Amino acid sequence: MATDTGLRVLEMTLPVGAAPPLHVHEDYDDSFFLVEGQVVMRSGDELTLASAGRWVSTPRGTPHGFRVVGVRPARMLLVLENDSFTELIRDLGEPAGSAALPEAGSGPGADEVFRALAAHDVTVLGPSLSDQEAQAFLVSRG
Repeated sequence: MATDTGLRVLEMTLPVGAAPPLHVHEDYDDSFFLVEGQVVMRSGDELTLASAGRWVSTPRGTPHGFRVVGVRPARMLLVLENDSFTELIRDLGEPAGSAALPEAGSGPGADEVFRALAAHDVTVLGPSLSDQEAQAFLVSRG
């Protein structure tokens, strides 16, 4: 007998360079399984590299962000405990015209994005992890 666990799984593909702003969620943990690609993760003050096959989990209340690095998009399976993020996607999203990633710069403007983030338990704390920060971290790893 199946029961509703309350969990939702959302597949997302993000292009190289995608980087949400530094943010925090108070109502849910931010967790995903990285299927393809690489991301430099910021969780609190710590930077790490996550590659395909890695589970990433950031506890609620922890400032975090990431940047997709390397030569291929990042494909991830988000595991969500409530509908907050899926409602954010519904609020901002548009039906895809094809299976390809949309053109860079398409989509809603910054004001609309920040309004939607605030309405869906995403408190923006600062700018995105820059490409320079991500690359410097990768170089420091040797």
